[in-house]
Amino acid sequence: MIRIAICCGEGFSSGFLSRHLAKSTMAENLQNEVSFIFIPFFQLYDRQDEADIAMYMPQVEPKVLGDKREYKIPLYPIPYKVVIKPTARDYLEDAEDILALANGKGGYIRFMDEERTYYINRLESHRKYISKKKKG
Repeated sequence: MIRIAICCGEGFSSGFLSRHLAKSTMAENLQNEVSFIFIPFFQLYDRQDEADIAMYMPQVEPKVLGDKREYKIPLYPIPYKVVIKPTARDYLEDAEDILALANGKGGYIRFMDEERTYYINRLESHRKYISKKKKG
């Protein structure tokens, strides 16, 4: 079971997204594989034991990059377009792959080909996107 914290500033967008993903988890029959929780970014450091990974909304990236504390869990920026068409499976796949890249380390992490959050055009998990790119 992977526990994913969805984070942003005050919780409007991340609260909506985490509720949507919790419903999607049930619809996709993934309740034994993933869970989603909303945690405001300003509370994340003190609550990081509640999650295995934190995925944060792109609008708080400056706050994340400016936070010099050492996190035990990976912090991953959700690309803008991934927020448009979210499925629990896509978030689960990204979490699995980010956790593998992190190799037990915490802190800011992203996929190598996604250095600029604003320019990412995928509408699915990174894994699916790369697979389709290789085929086409």
